[in-house]
Amino acid sequence: MGNTQDAINRVCDYRGLPKIRKGAKCLVDGKEGVIFGGNHSANFNVKFADTGRVLNCHPEYKMTIFLPNGDILYQSKDG
Repeated sequence: MGNTQDAINRVCDYRGLPKIRKGAKCLVDGKEGVIFGGNHSANFNVKFADTGRVLNCHPEYKMTIFLPNGDILYQSKDG
């Protein structure tokens, strides 16, 4: 898997998440980023705005993902 829409789709399918587009804005533990890809751990690769680093992020850990209009598409239970 990698930093592709297909990889993101596989994570969504595996975890039962709504369809999420590459580049969707998100918050992870209060930090701003964008969904950049998916990985073999069935987690998202998130590129963080403050550092530019891409990190492996579990979608059920303090994650909120937004639609382009700013509405919440997905929020983890602890988000």
